[in-house]
Amino acid sequence: MDNETFYKYPSSPYDDGILLNEYGNEFSLVAAKRKDGKTYMEWVFPQKRDGSKKPIDKSVPWKIKLGSKAEAIAVLKFFLDKLEGGTPPSDEIPVDGWGDESQYDDEIPF
Repeated sequence: MDNETFYKYPSSPYDDGILLNEYGNEFSLVAAKRKDGKTYMEWVFPQKRDGSKKPIDKSVPWKIKLGSKAEAIAVLKFFLDKLEGGTPPSDEIPVDGWGDESQYDDEIPF
């Protein structure tokens, strides 16, 4: 990409946002900050994959891989569709019993 594409969260007092990053024909969304006109990616130490939950020695950008340009467009359109109406509004989400305390009004379970 010729230019950085950075979106600043309007509610962030710390200039937090998301950077659309292209590296080797692969696109990703990266957590980033902007300071003095320069964008800085946020870096993390992911866990080892051996089950120990210890961090690896090398930090990597905090990102979500989207794939090639065509894949990235498809992924973002998918989520945009879900946000715009492909999912029910929050008041229509089925209740699974969590938070429904009426089931505990009659008897004590012990």
